Amino acid sequence: MATYSQEQQELSRESLQLALFDLMQHQAFASITVSALAARAGISRMGFYRNYDTKEQVLSDYFDRRVAPFYDALSASVAQGPASISQAYFAYIDRHSTLFEVLIQSGAENVLIDRFTYYVDRFYRDHVKTVPFTGDYAFFWTSFVAAGLYKMTIDWLKTGKRASVATLAAIATKLAG
Repeated sequence: MATYSQEQQELSRESLQLALFDLMQHQAFASITVSALAARAGISRMGFYRNYDTKEQVLSDYFDRRVAPFYDALSASVAQGPASISQAYFAYIDRHSTLFEVLIQSGAENVLIDRFTYYVDRFYRDHVKTVPFTGDYAFFWTSFVAAGLYKMTIDWLKTGKRASVATLAAIATKLAG
């Protein structure tokens, strides 16, 4: 009896993630079926459910694979200060704007806000020590910053990135740094 190896699972997951992103460029996230996704990925429905419970999980994994390396790099540069971090953040968004634009255009903002908030919360909790990060203070401060940074990022993308990266970084540094 054949076993489903780690390598096969990784290949199936990556195929599903790429297929979902491809489908999202042409249709609304809500209208994409598991059957259509599995077919585009070249696997069976059973193969889909062997790897994921929902298409939201596929999208979360897709997003995490692209953002986690940046998060790690940003975390390593904390000593450079808030201005440098804010500049790096908006430069990253600018370079990878297609990812965010497709998520917005396809109606998958609920997944985007969930993952975005996760990374902002984690970053502030682990790296920002200018305010007391315990208890309710930490919880509500990161909620405030995540919501503001998310809205600022989304509005920037929706307006065709009309403000410069430097302008956005300056605002973020002043308000959240």
